[in-house]
Amino acid sequence: MKKFFGFLYLCLIFLTGCTSINNFIDEAIPSRAPAIPVALQEQIAGKVNPENELFAVGSATLDKSGGLIAQAKATQNARNLLKEKLKKEVKINFDTFLLNTDTYTKGIISPVMTDLINYTVELALKNANQTGQWEGENSVYSLVSIDRNKVLELSKQVFSGYIGDISGKLNSIKDKIIES
Repeated sequence: MKKFFGFLYLCLIFLTGCTSINNFIDEAIPSRAPAIPVALQEQIAGKVNPENELFAVGSATLDKSGGLIAQAKATQNARNLLKEKLKKEVKINFDTFLLNTDTYTKGIISPVMTDLINYTVELALKNANQTGQWEGENSVYSLVSIDRNKVLELSKQVFSGYIGDISGKLNSIKDKIIES
């Protein structure tokens, strides 16, 4: 009987591992950019400056719903790919802002860093523009970009706004203590 329960327990662990492996793979491997034809890559290179802009190209297949829906899907795909690039860029900006700060300040900011990054990314996505769109034989492509300086500006605004908010709240607490 012990062997049966041991075997059942082992099978349950194995099944649990097999069902969660897709989540592990999805988290470990970033979303793959679509395969872009060489001719289209040349056109994209003429529309964006990789040193000054963050950009992403999304694609969607033309199906029964037509080009308009496929273009919307391609643009959404490009925005999702750009979102991942923006997260990395904003994190680098925030880490740079924290380089010369003390451990205490880092301790205050670190717990909310993910929220600040996500908020900045959402703001940046609102400022991203569709720079180009192309239609191939069975696919539609969309190019979405944003200026790196705009991302840096938004990062500074969100970060300094948070610091200002925290400072104001701490000063308010200090004033209440002094008054009492």
